[in-house]
Amino acid sequence: MPIDSKVRKVIKKQGHIKIDEMMRQILSVNKGSYYRTKKDIGAKGDFITAPEISQLFGEVTAFWAIEQWEKMGCPKPFLLLELGPGQGVLMQDLLRVAKLKPEFFAAANIHLLEINPYFKAKQKSNLNIYGKELTWLKSINEIPKIPIIMIANEFFDAMPIKQYKKIKKKWYESTMVIDPLDGRIKYSNIAIKERLEKQLNQDHPNAKDGAIFEESIESLEIVRFLARHIKKYTGSSLIIDYGYDIATKSRQRGQYNSTLQAIKNHQYHSVIDSMGEADLTAHVDFQALKKAARQQGIKEYDIYNQAGFLQKYGIILRYQNLQKKLPADEKQILAKQLYRLTDKTQMGELFKVLVIANFQTLMLSDN
Repeated sequence: MPIDSKVRKVIKKQGHIKIDEMMRQILSVNKGSYYRTKKDIGAKGDFITAPEISQLFGEVTAFWAIEQWEKMGCPKPFLLLELGPGQGVLMQDLLRVAKLKPEFFAAANIHLLEINPYFKAKQKSNLNIYGKELTWLKSINEIPKIPIIMIANEFFDAMPIKQYKKIKKKWYESTMVIDPLDGRIKYSNIAIKERLEKQLNQDHPNAKDGAIFEESIESLEIVRFLARHIKKYTGSSLIIDYGYDIATKSRQRGQYNSTLQAIKNHQYHSVIDSMGEADLTAHVDFQALKKAARQQGIKEYDIYNQAGFLQKYGIILRYQNLQKKLPADEKQILAKQLYRLTDKTQMGELFKVLVIANFQTLMLSDN
C-alpha cells in the first residue's frame, strides 16, 4: 500500500492525523516508509550530509571522540555508537583517524542504530576494512551498559514533531484531514487539553496569533535516555544538526514559524504532495534538548555553531596539512568543502553542535 494511502487510512479511522504521526507513517513505521527504502545519500540522493561533503568532517569528529574518551579515563571497553549512520562515511573517516590511537581503536565497541537494510549493507562494506566487530541496533534501548561515546549527525531533524498553532489567542494542535469536497489531504487543527494550553501560554509569552511552536517528544525521550546512561556509566554525546538554540521565553514574534519541510532531489517540495517520495525534516530545538539532559542530572554540556566546533577541534590545521599533499585542482575542491562546512552562509551557522557529557567516577552497579 502506498504511504499516501497509509496516511489516508489513519485519517479515515481517526478523523485526522497529527503531524508527528504523519511523519512516523511516512518515514519509519511501515515496510515501505522512506527511511526503510531509501538507497542513497549525496549527489544521487535527495540530500547530502557533512560526511559526504568532506572527509574533514569525520576526521575532526574523531579528534573530539578521542578527547572525550581520555576525559572519561580511557575506559576499556567503551561503546562507540552512531545514530542513523547513513552509508557509514562518518564512521569510516573516524575509524581511519582512530587507528592512529591504538588504545582507543581497540577499546571501541561499535554499535550502529539503523533500520534501512540497504544502508546496513553499505555500512558493512565501508567499515569491514577495519576488522572491528559491528553491531546493529533497532532501538537505542538495546545499548550495552558501559561507558559511551555517541554521535548523531543529522539524525534528530528527522524525528517526528508536534506542531501547535495559536489562533485567536488560543493554542491548537496542527493536524491533517481529508477535504470532503475534493478528497485532497489538507491541514487542520484540533483543540488541546487545558493543562497543555496553560503550559504553552506560560512558556511562550511573546507568541502572537499565527505563531507555530514545534516539539519533538521522541527526540526528548532519546536525549533523556542517553543522559541517564551517561550519568550512570559516564560518557559523551555529540548531536549535530540544523536548528536553533533560543530560550522559549526569549523568542520573538518572528521566531514562531513552521520548519517542517519535504526535500527530494535536493529541492523543497510540498509535504502533502510528496508523501513517501521525499525526506521530511524539521529544525532541531537545541534549547529543549539541553533542558531534557539537565532534567536527568547532566551538568556538563556545550553548544557551538558547526564552524566553531570544527575549528575548535582542528579542521583548519587538518585542512592545511591535506592541502600540502594535493595537486592544484584538488586543492580547490578541498577549499570549497571547507567553505561549505564552516562558512556562516553555508552550514557554519545554521548547524548547531550539542555536547552532553559526564566524566565523573564510573558507576558499575546496575542497582
